[in-house]
Amino acid sequence: MARYLKNLYVALGVVFAYPAYIMLAGALAIATFLLAVWFPNYALIIQIFSDSSSPFSDKLAIMFSLLGGISTNFSLFSAAYTIAIAVLFGITAAMIAYLMKQRRIAAAGQNIAIGSSAMASGVLGIGCAACGSLIAGAILPSLGATGALAMLPLNGEEFGILSVVLLFVSLLLISRNIAEPAACPITQATPTQQP
Repeated sequence: MARYLKNLYVALGVVFAYPAYIMLAGALAIATFLLAVWFPNYALIIQIFSDSSSPFSDKLAIMFSLLGGISTNFSLFSAAYTIAIAVLFGITAAMIAYLMKQRRIAAAGQNIAIGSSAMASGVLGIGCAACGSLIAGAILPSLGATGALAMLPLNGEEFGILSVVLLFVSLLLISRNIAEPAACPITQATPTQQP
């Protein structure tokens, strides 16, 4: 585990030495957080922005006031893993972008796929205490499995915990590709001897 954490430390230093990746990770983390906080109120947001009689500044003020939902709609536990998911989502996406830019896609292809899957699971794990997981809360009723979340010990917050774990594991795997890049097989080839 110490090797993985060392690789993570090295990879964070390599990737975030570039301001563009810092901005990318920050923008994606903020966007993920805003999605998590605003999604439970999407009907209200649509109604506010479809009303043309209100000034745009008032609409923005309401949007910012809805950010207080992190302390009212979310339990302390769900707020913590929602923030963790947003941060890990941004960092993982920035590292995947770095690998793709460095053209290490072939060497890191499996880890990029794992990272992308973990990022998708991050969306599954986001949700507030009132409505549970966003995606599971929307899909399970249509499958007739609404009571399945209530049967879970944490009432669906397991998705959030699982998302944090998957995002962190994928971050460790992607970090390994950045900190310990595979050597190019072309440069390692031994020269053929000429007779």
